[in-house]
Amino acid sequence: MTKIKDPFSLKNKKAVLTGAAGFFGVYFTESLLQGGVSKLYVSDKNEVGLKNLQKKMEKKYGKGRIIAEVLDQYDIELSKKYFEKIAKMKINILINNAFDFTDNTGFYDKEKGIVYKTTYEHLKKTFDAALYWPFQATQIFGNFAKKSKKKLSVINIGSMYSFVAPNPLLYEGTGYFNPPGYSMMKAGLLNQTRYMSAWYAPYVRVNALCPGAIPNYHKSQNKDTVFTERLTERTLLKRLGHPNDLTGTLVFLASNASDYITGQTVIIDGGWIIT
Repeated sequence: MTKIKDPFSLKNKKAVLTGAAGFFGVYFTESLLQGGVSKLYVSDKNEVGLKNLQKKMEKKYGKGRIIAEVLDQYDIELSKKYFEKIAKMKINILINNAFDFTDNTGFYDKEKGIVYKTTYEHLKKTFDAALYWPFQATQIFGNFAKKSKKKLSVINIGSMYSFVAPNPLLYEGTGYFNPPGYSMMKAGLLNQTRYMSAWYAPYVRVNALCPGAIPNYHKSQNKDTVFTERLTERTLLKRLGHPNDLTGTLVFLASNASDYITGQTVIIDGGWIIT
């Protein structure tokens, strides 16, 4: 068997990352560039955030390695055209990170998004963002890889709530909550991961990464000390996570080091779901 030199390196690989201007996306972008990707195609609907990210990364890693595209994945036809165009670049890595954390999917609006009041539209939008967006991208890049017999590593971003329901006691008295569609659809994403890995083998590997309690301090709920203390106490490692806790596994799944792993889920939650 031929030994792979520096199996964790992403040198000379081309990658696609959706939701790049989001909370995780910014850290994922840097980890991929640090890992050595030669071309990184990033997209997000947040034009200002995306441009700022590109400017920052170009200053740090040089121009030409990061190519940004403003993209709202609710526009299915526009997304199709974008992914088909990029697929021709012989992509090695696809990271389905984009999700819509707004009141479209029931987040941050207790008057409409909580389980007692959530609507069909909330669930439909959550289906689009959590299941169809990664499905569409994987299908397009997977078809190209399978036809051209080129290796592709797909990484879906799930959640600890792919496995367990949010405990109402965590949110009691805080005014915060986690909408029902998120858990339902993120759970579905894990079986989508397994399904796609089966049908797109042997050239395409599809795996999922599931983060635990990793607060985005730009959101008001994560500045609430009562809420964050509850999260911390519930976590076995007695600390909240940080996006940097995810990047090592992300690079591993993207690299040749994980070349014999497909259809699997890696949970990075400080031990949250095991008790």
